[in-house]
Amino acid sequence: MKFISYVFILSILTFSINAQKIYVRYNQAGYMNKAPKNFIINADYSLNGLKWEILKGDSSISNGQLLKSITKKGDHTSFNFNYTVNFSSIEQSGDYDFKINDQIHHFKIEENPYAIFIPNVLRYLRQQRSGSFGVVDKKPGHLSDSASTLYLQVKEKNKWYEHPQKKTANVIGGWYDAGDYLKFNLTNAYTTYLLLSAYEENPAVLQFKNESKSDLNDLLDEAKFGLDFLERCYVNDSIFVIQIGDNRDHELGIRLPIDDTNPHRYAYTSLSKPHLAYTSAAFSIASRVFKRIDSTLSKKYLNKSEALFKLALKYKESYWFQKGHEIFYADKNGYDNLLLAAAELAKTTQNDFYVQKIKYYSSMAGVGYWASWSDFNMVAHARSSEFYPRSKQFLISDLNGFAGTAKQENNIWRIPHAYTWGSLYSFFGVASASILHNDIVKDSAYLEMAYNVIDYTFGKNNWGVSFLASKQLPNSVQNIYSQTYYLQPELFPTGAIAEGPGDLEGHLENVKWFDLSKESYELEMFNTQKVVFFDDATDFQTMETTIGGLADGILLLTLMSKLTN
Repeated sequence: MKFISYVFILSILTFSINAQKIYVRYNQAGYMNKAPKNFIINADYSLNGLKWEILKGDSSISNGQLLKSITKKGDHTSFNFNYTVNFSSIEQSGDYDFKINDQIHHFKIEENPYAIFIPNVLRYLRQQRSGSFGVVDKKPGHLSDSASTLYLQVKEKNKWYEHPQKKTANVIGGWYDAGDYLKFNLTNAYTTYLLLSAYEENPAVLQFKNESKSDLNDLLDEAKFGLDFLERCYVNDSIFVIQIGDNRDHELGIRLPIDDTNPHRYAYTSLSKPHLAYTSAAFSIASRVFKRIDSTLSKKYLNKSEALFKLALKYKESYWFQKGHEIFYADKNGYDNLLLAAAELAKTTQNDFYVQKIKYYSSMAGVGYWASWSDFNMVAHARSSEFYPRSKQFLISDLNGFAGTAKQENNIWRIPHAYTWGSLYSFFGVASASILHNDIVKDSAYLEMAYNVIDYTFGKNNWGVSFLASKQLPNSVQNIYSQTYYLQPELFPTGAIAEGPGDLEGHLENVKWFDLSKESYELEMFNTQKVVFFDDATDFQTMETTIGGLADGILLLTLMSKLTN
């Protein structure tokens, strides 16, 4: 009986200690001089009146006390008491300490704290290379993709069949899409386009050369790698490769690319409008970027862009299917893709034919609900706005919708989109569109969303973790869903960007596939009734890194650097 009482008392004491703990959430990478700045303080008990102080060296810069809690427990926080400390008025560059309740948190303010992470993210993308040397995996995998069996599509039917002459195509190269070894034209084209878009928007911060073995810097070298693959996908005007491999890849267990013996790496083909249009857009912007580097190459890219756009216009159907072991990445609306392609061709050629197509596809695309590969409306409208003013209005309408979400009363992180699978990448898209809007109309009305997304990415979130993996940060993710890193746990996944928090409903549907470690459950207390996150190498919902997400991140980090100019 005495033992039971002792255990009971001990448990009460333990609970009391844990309950008294407070959590400080902030941007671990740092804050920009002119940006809005704040800390979020979470606790299970009232902190009203608790004193805080900001120090620079031994000098007190600012101080105050916590006021009323801004929200209770809900979708965005698991704590009943949540406070904000605003220090936007502090703009001087330097190293600072935030002191509260005997806790000290170090942070910095500087002109551009985020550019240093771009080489790391690009490094991780390089590791996703297929048929080429990576970064940590020095042996190229899937060299047999140089003779991949073509599978043709039965129009208007959900099936493919082997080429009657058993023809093959050289589709070596490209990037593995995520944690598996599948390759998709759509996400490869999307990634290539965003890399080149980042370079065109702000080349000054992208002139580093750490990994490239060519005469090009790292960014252009990687973009050229993507362009080479896209060229191979375009076999001819009747055969266009959209996917290499299928769902059987997931049935073969964990292995390194060099050790993969998968016999089912077929080249699936389809004259799909979204694929053709994305690829056309990538070649068009490539034509401009490479014009000063290689005029012959530039002309070749433009010719391919125009041919692909023409091919996309030729077919009335998208021919999109998703069933069984066949096709992934279903995108039934190709209007945003076609708008983007038309905008890039108009910019490259100044041909009125493409301007007229912009006017049509801008209205057809309208507003969207997402901000990544499947719904690229905002960027497409931003890119076409110089030719068609109505595109600007569609962009503003989209941004207003996301801004409304960000300003919801209980949304303490001020994030612009609902939580779902891959939601972090959509946050990136909204943030990038906010900056592009500012460039177009010189209106900073939506820039706060970009700053909030950056803060959220680097640690100002429920879990206090940076979703970008970096040893330079005090608490970043470490357990990326990747076969290369899972089989080599001694390697830190530098530059990986997790998919981020997801919806609980989706997690419960997929949890049977996870083998969550004891350590990953340390973050469970920060999950809410609707939102979950686990830093676990088996959780593909929250911890898988996609090439499109990496490209989203590179574009945003590059655009953020423009805000310092």
